[in-house]
Amino acid sequence: MTTSSEISRVYARALFDLALASDAVDEIGSGLVAIQDAVSANPTLADALADVSLPAEKKAAILQELFAGIAPEALAIALVSLERNGAQSLGSLVSDFDKISAAERNIVVAEVTTATPLTDAVRASLQEKLSANVGKPVALRERVDASLIGGIRINIAGRVLDGSIAKQLSSLRAALTNSSLGGEA
Repeated sequence: MTTSSEISRVYARALFDLALASDAVDEIGSGLVAIQDAVSANPTLADALADVSLPAEKKAAILQELFAGIAPEALAIALVSLERNGAQSLGSLVSDFDKISAAERNIVVAEVTTATPLTDAVRASLQEKLSANVGKPVALRERVDASLIGGIRINIAGRVLDGSIAKQLSSLRAALTNSSLGGEA
Protein backbone atom coordinates (compact mmCIF):
# COMPACT_ATOMS: atom_id res chain seq x y z
CA MET A 1 0.00 0.00 0.00
CA THR A 2 1.27 3.43 -0.91
CA THR A 3 1.60 5.86 1.99
CA SER A 4 0.61 9.51 1.89
CA SER A 5 4.28 10.53 2.25
CA GLU A 6 5.18 8.45 -0.81
CA ILE A 7 2.32 10.05 -2.75
CA SER A 8 3.51 13.48 -1.63
CA ARG A 9 7.01 12.74 -2.94
CA VAL A 10 5.60 11.56 -6.28
CA TYR A 11 3.48 14.73 -6.62
CA ALA A 12 6.43 16.90 -5.61
CA ARG A 13 8.73 15.19 -8.14
CA ALA A 14 6.19 15.55 -10.94
CA LEU A 15 5.61 19.20 -10.09
CA PHE A 16 9.34 19.87 -9.89
CA ASP A 17 9.95 18.26 -13.31
CA LEU A 18 7.14 20.36 -14.79
CA ALA A 19 8.48 23.52 -13.10
CA LEU A 20 12.01 22.82 -14.31
CA ALA A 21 10.82 22.25 -17.88
CA SER A 22 8.97 25.58 -17.85
CA ASP A 23 11.79 27.39 -16.01
CA ALA A 24 9.45 28.28 -13.15
CA VAL A 25 10.87 26.39 -10.14
CA ASP A 26 11.10 29.45 -7.90
CA GLU A 27 7.70 30.79 -8.97
CA ILE A 28 5.96 27.47 -8.36
CA GLY A 29 7.80 26.91 -5.08
CA SER A 30 6.78 30.36 -3.84
CA GLY A 31 3.22 29.70 -4.95
CA LEU A 32 3.07 26.47 -2.96
CA VAL A 33 4.39 28.23 0.13
CA ALA A 34 1.80 31.01 -0.23
CA ILE A 35 -1.02 28.47 -0.51
CA GLN A 36 0.30 26.50 2.46
CA ASP A 37 0.61 29.65 4.58
CA ALA A 38 -2.94 30.72 3.75
CA VAL A 39 -4.42 27.28 4.42
CA SER A 40 -2.48 26.95 7.69
CA ALA A 41 -3.61 30.38 8.86
CA ASN A 42 -7.25 29.80 7.95
CA PRO A 43 -8.82 26.57 9.28
CA THR A 44 -12.12 27.41 7.59
CA LEU A 45 -10.36 27.47 4.22
CA ALA A 46 -8.57 24.19 5.00
CA ASP A 47 -11.86 22.54 5.97
CA ALA A 48 -13.61 23.81 2.85
CA LEU A 49 -10.87 22.54 0.56
CA ALA A 50 -10.84 19.13 2.29
CA ASP A 51 -14.66 18.83 2.32
CA VAL A 52 -15.62 15.84 0.18
CA SER A 53 -19.15 17.19 -0.32
CA LEU A 54 -17.85 20.33 -2.04
CA PRO A 55 -17.33 19.70 -5.78
CA ALA A 56 -13.76 19.85 -7.10
CA GLU A 57 -14.75 22.61 -9.53
CA LYS A 58 -15.90 24.80 -6.64
CA LYS A 59 -12.65 24.17 -4.74
CA ALA A 60 -10.64 25.03 -7.84
CA ALA A 61 -12.64 28.25 -8.23
CA ILE A 62 -11.93 29.18 -4.58
CA LEU A 63 -8.19 28.64 -5.05
CA GLN A 64 -8.13 30.52 -8.35
CA GLU A 65 -9.95 33.46 -6.80
CA LEU A 66 -7.73 33.60 -3.72
CA PHE A 67 -4.46 33.00 -5.57
CA ALA A 68 -4.99 34.64 -8.94
CA GLY A 69 -1.29 35.43 -9.43
CA ILE A 70 0.05 31.98 -8.55
CA ALA A 71 1.20 29.47 -11.14
CA PRO A 72 -1.72 27.24 -12.22
CA GLU A 73 0.48 24.15 -11.78
CA ALA A 74 0.96 24.99 -8.11
CA LEU A 75 -2.79 25.55 -7.68
CA ALA A 76 -3.70 22.27 -9.37
CA ILE A 77 -1.30 20.08 -7.39
CA ALA A 78 -2.15 21.85 -4.13
CA LEU A 79 -5.83 21.18 -4.73
CA VAL A 80 -5.23 17.50 -5.45
CA SER A 81 -3.08 17.22 -2.33
CA LEU A 82 -5.65 18.98 -0.15
CA GLU A 83 -8.51 16.86 -1.49
CA ARG A 84 -6.65 13.63 -0.82
CA ASN A 85 -5.32 14.19 2.68
CA GLY A 86 -6.05 17.73 3.84
CA ALA A 87 -3.70 20.47 5.02
CA GLN A 88 -1.09 18.10 6.44
CA SER A 89 -0.43 16.59 3.02
CA LEU A 90 0.02 20.06 1.57
CA GLY A 91 2.77 20.72 4.13
CA SER A 92 4.47 17.47 3.11
CA LEU A 93 4.16 18.38 -0.56
CA VAL A 94 5.77 21.79 0.00
CA SER A 95 8.56 20.26 2.07
CA ASP A 96 9.22 17.53 -0.52
CA PHE A 97 9.17 20.04 -3.36
CA ASP A 98 11.72 22.22 -1.53
CA LYS A 99 13.99 19.23 -0.84
CA ILE A 100 13.88 18.04 -4.44
CA SER A 101 14.40 21.58 -5.75
CA ALA A 102 17.38 22.19 -3.47
CA ALA A 103 19.02 18.85 -4.25
CA GLU A 104 18.51 19.06 -8.01
CA ARG A 105 19.75 22.64 -8.24
CA ASN A 106 22.52 22.24 -5.62
CA ILE A 107 21.17 25.07 -3.49
CA VAL A 108 20.22 25.54 0.12
CA VAL A 109 16.77 26.85 0.99
CA ALA A 110 16.61 29.30 3.87
CA GLU A 111 13.25 30.00 5.47
CA VAL A 112 13.36 33.64 6.48
CA THR A 113 10.65 35.07 8.71
CA THR A 114 10.44 38.78 9.42
CA ALA A 115 7.88 41.12 10.96
CA THR A 116 7.73 43.17 7.74
CA PRO A 117 8.60 42.29 4.14
CA LEU A 118 12.29 42.39 3.20
CA THR A 119 13.52 45.18 0.96
CA ASP A 120 15.40 44.21 -2.19
CA ALA A 121 18.68 45.48 -0.70
CA VAL A 122 18.26 43.51 2.53
CA ARG A 123 17.19 40.41 0.57
CA ALA A 124 20.29 40.57 -1.66
CA SER A 125 22.62 41.19 1.30
CA LEU A 126 21.08 38.35 3.31
CA GLN A 127 21.28 35.97 0.37
CA GLU A 128 24.94 36.88 -0.23
CA LYS A 129 25.92 36.43 3.45
CA LEU A 130 24.06 33.15 3.84
CA SER A 131 25.58 31.80 0.61
CA ALA A 132 29.07 32.67 1.86
CA ASN A 133 28.28 30.98 5.18
CA VAL A 134 27.04 27.66 3.74
CA GLY A 135 29.25 27.60 0.64
CA LYS A 136 26.34 27.11 -1.78
CA PRO A 137 23.81 29.34 -3.48
CA VAL A 138 20.88 30.13 -1.18
CA ALA A 139 17.23 30.53 -2.14
CA LEU A 140 15.08 32.45 0.33
CA ARG A 141 11.58 31.36 1.29
CA GLU A 142 10.22 34.51 2.85
CA ARG A 143 7.40 34.73 5.36
CA VAL A 144 6.02 37.73 7.20
CA ASP A 145 4.89 37.20 10.79
CA ALA A 146 3.99 40.36 12.71
CA SER A 147 4.23 38.45 16.02
CA LEU A 148 8.03 38.63 15.70
CA ILE A 149 7.65 42.36 16.43
CA GLY A 150 10.98 43.05 14.68
CA GLY A 151 14.22 41.33 13.74
CA ILE A 152 14.55 38.10 11.78
CA ARG A 153 14.33 34.32 12.19
CA ILE A 154 16.26 32.14 9.74
CA ASN A 155 15.94 28.38 9.39
CA ILE A 156 18.78 27.10 7.21
CA ALA A 157 20.47 23.71 6.89
CA GLY A 158 18.82 22.41 10.04
CA ARG A 159 19.80 25.42 12.15
CA VAL A 160 17.53 28.13 13.49
CA LEU A 161 18.98 31.59 13.94
CA ASP A 162 16.45 33.64 15.89
CA GLY A 163 17.21 37.34 16.21
CA SER A 164 13.60 38.39 16.57
CA ILE A 165 12.44 40.87 19.17
CA ALA A 166 9.84 38.34 20.30
CA LYS A 167 12.59 35.78 21.05
CA GLN A 168 14.65 38.37 22.91
CA LEU A 169 11.63 39.38 25.00
CA SER A 170 10.89 35.73 25.73
CA SER A 171 14.48 35.13 26.85
CA LEU A 172 14.40 38.23 29.02
CA ARG A 173 11.08 37.14 30.53
CA ALA A 174 12.54 33.71 31.35
CA ALA A 175 15.66 35.24 32.88
CA LEU A 176 13.60 37.56 35.08
CA THR A 177 11.27 34.75 36.11
CA ASN A 178 14.18 32.50 37.10
CA SER A 179 16.21 35.14 38.90
CA SER A 180 15.98 35.57 42.64
CA LEU A 181 14.53 38.83 43.85
CA GLY A 182 16.37 41.15 46.22
CA GLY A 183 19.92 40.90 44.92
CA GLU A 184 22.65 38.48 45.88
CA ALA A 185 22.29 36.18 48.87
